Amino acid sequence: MTPEAIRELRDVADGFGVGGYVSNADPIDFALDIVEVDGTSAAKRGKLSGKKQVYRTTDGGHTVGLAHYEESADGEPLLEPLLRDGDLVRDFDLDAAVERAMADAERVGFDS
Repeated sequence: MTPEAIRELRDVADGFGVGGYVSNADPIDFALDIVEVDGTSAAKRGKLSGKKQVYRTTDGGHTVGLAHYEESADGEPLLEPLLRDGDLVRDFDLDAAVERAMADAERVGFDS
């Protein structure tokens, strides 16, 4: 989905899958499976149980790890909750997200 499509649909959609549009680099290989229920780790057989976090490393790369090990991760955590129990827990500004994505692209040399 393009930023224009998101702007057009944001008032009528509950969520968006934009990964393919913004992913011109090697994708980060992880799935959004259920891994925790009411604070208890749970996952399908063969999956790593527990809530995950994606970290941007100092060299501009990414790593995926368990969220409760955040203090030992090498990098900046990138996933932030937007909804919790159906309630909005922080503001989301699409234009600010676009600016952040552009700054991130420049930071890792994607704009060259």
